[in-house]
Formats: sequence, structure tokens, C-alpha cells
Amino acid sequence: MLSRLSKNPLQVQTGRNLHIDFYKNRILEKYAAKNPVPVTLRQLTVFGRTESLNEEKLIRSANYLREELPVRLAHRIRMFQQLPFVVGTNPHIEMVYRLYWEAFEQFRNYPPVHNMEENLEFCEFVQDQLNTHAIVIPHLVVGMYESQSHVRASDCNKFMNETLRSRISRRVLAEQHIALSSVQKGSKPASDGMIGILNTSCKATEVVHKCFRLAGELFSKTYDAEPPELIVDGHLNASFVYIPDHIEYIMYELFKNSMKHTHRTHSDKNPLPPIRVTIGVGGGIDKETMNNLWNFVKPSSEELYQQKRLTGKIEDAIPIDLPLGIGLPLSRVYANYWGGSLSLYSMFGYGTDAYVTICTGNSLENLSFIEDAA
Repeated sequence: MLSRLSKNPLQVQTGRNLHIDFYKNRILEKYAAKNPVPVTLRQLTVFGRTESLNEEKLIRSANYLREELPVRLAHRIRMFQQLPFVVGTNPHIEMVYRLYWEAFEQFRNYPPVHNMEENLEFCEFVQDQLNTHAIVIPHLVVGMYESQSHVRASDCNKFMNETLRSRISRRVLAEQHIALSSVQKGSKPASDGMIGILNTSCKATEVVHKCFRLAGELFSKTYDAEPPELIVDGHLNASFVYIPDHIEYIMYELFKNSMKHTHRTHSDKNPLPPIRVTIGVGGGIDKETMNNLWNFVKPSSEELYQQKRLTGKIEDAIPIDLPLGIGLPLSRVYANYWGGSLSLYSMFGYGTDAYVTICTGNSLENLSFIEDAA
């Protein structure tokens, strides 16, 4: 039986001599045969309200997480098994595969949670898992980059989109439970408008200004120049229920790309042309780049080896001068996860319109890949 608290991060070994025949593993098949139980933002909001949050609900949440995550992990493991053999044996892909298998085994063997003391141990165990898996995205992308001659771009994109969407879903459930447990035990004060990792009053204007400021600071450090001016118009008082990390990552990536291309196109101008929240006068995107924009693996992805971890938070975002080519595809996965979308329409030589659609309330988690408009 697995101890309740895993003190050390997983030690994952790779190598053909450690191969396990997962195909014949009936336990994995039993979990993979189950359907994930998706949740909505509204369900997360109602469940986590401070006035109704109690020990019984948190214990129920812990056991839901303990039972749900092995199901979602089992589906991902099966996807890895369906990759071409030469892709599956890539050391980066194999390492992630084994991380998932280890996590699956540990979660499915974790004993039921009966009280708050056991829930605290469970939260520490889950946090260890989150920390260990922070390296997953860079290794996945490097592995697919090294295997691009063995897999079609469309198949690679489908695999990456579904794998990352599932990863986001697991982290949302895990981080929400940890955050609610922290508030309940008093180790983290309840913030106005926050229910776990959800902000029930996420103000669009504040998000835009925060992300623009952070992208602007990075721009100034990189290019030793003043960033473009920001012009915000439209429904300035709009607010919505959302996970701040998700919308901030999307907006940060959009601003970062807009600033970079505005500078490239108008480097001889001072000040640079302004950026609007929906229109970036950055010179547009040429047809070849646009055709490959949403691909996770690009021919010039060797810079991937410099990025060691990605958690989907701004503090771990990709530097502006490190063109990995995965920031926008990952942003689209975040947008699509709650049923929204991220679409770009470009007029080469002039600029690009970026449209972010956010769905809130009763929108279920989107656990399958949906192709957005380019």
C-alpha cells in the first residue's frame, strides 16, 4: 500500500530494459474504459463557496480527485501507447510516459481520505505531483520535435492538444482542491472574489493592463526600448468568472507576440504604433508563418532545449526572445479548455486581429480537441 504522503519527487528511469507491457495490464484498461467526469466553472464556484465549505465537502472533494485523476491519466497513457513505436521510444516522450504511469499507480493506490489530517497529507502528495510534472510540456515538445520525421504534423498537433488539455484539466482539479483546503485550515486567507483558484469577479480591463505591463517590462529588457502604447476600448467594465492564470497566460502571449512583431516592423519609429486589445499593428503574419502558427513542432524549434519547465503561469512563460513557437498553440488550448476559442486573422503588411472568446458558467471542461479557425 502506498504511504499517504510522498515526501520526495518521483525518480523516473528510462530505458528499454525497464519496459513494462502496459498493453496487457488489465488494471489500466479498467480505468481507461471509464469516462472522465467533467465539471463546469459554475460547479467549481458553487462547491467552493466559503460560507458552505466544510470538512465533509473537502473530504468528498479529496476522494473525487483520488478517483478521477487515475481515469484521466489512464486515457493519456493509452494515447501514448498508440504513438508509432519509434516516437514512443524517444527518451523525452518515454520519460513523460513513465511519469504518467507512476502518477497513475500512485493515485489509484492512494487510500481513501477520511478526515482533515489525512486530507492535508493528500494535498501535500498532490502538490508533489504537480511540482514533479512541471517539466512535462518542454519534454513533450522536444520529443515531438525530434520525432517529426516519423509522425504527421496533424497527428502531432492532435496528440499535443489532447494531452495538454487533459493536463490542464488535472491541474485545475488538483490546484482547486489544494487552494480550498488551504483556506479551510487557515493557512491561506480567503481573498475577495476568489473561490480556490477561481476569480468570481475577473475584470477584463485589469487583466489586460496587468498582462500588458508584464509583457512591456519583458519587452523593455529584451530590446532596450519603450513598448508600444496600449489603447483599451469596448466594454471596459466587463467582469466574469474565470481562472486568472488561464486568461492571463493567453493575453500575455498575445501581447508579447504583438510587441515583438510591432518592433520588428516599425523599429525605425519612435514611438512605436499603439496596440489595441483586439488590433495589433505589428505588420501582420506572412502566409507561410500563418500556415504553421498552430503547430506545436516547427522546423526551427531547437531553442526548445533551453526551456526546462512550463506550468501555464506567467512567471514560467517563454521569454520574448526565445522563439519556441508553442506559446500561441498552448494559449489556444487554454482558451478551448472551457469551451472558448483563440483565433487570429492577419493582413500581411498591416496587422493582425486576435479574438479571444471566453465561456463561463455552465460550460463543461472540453477534454477533446476542437480545431479553431486560424
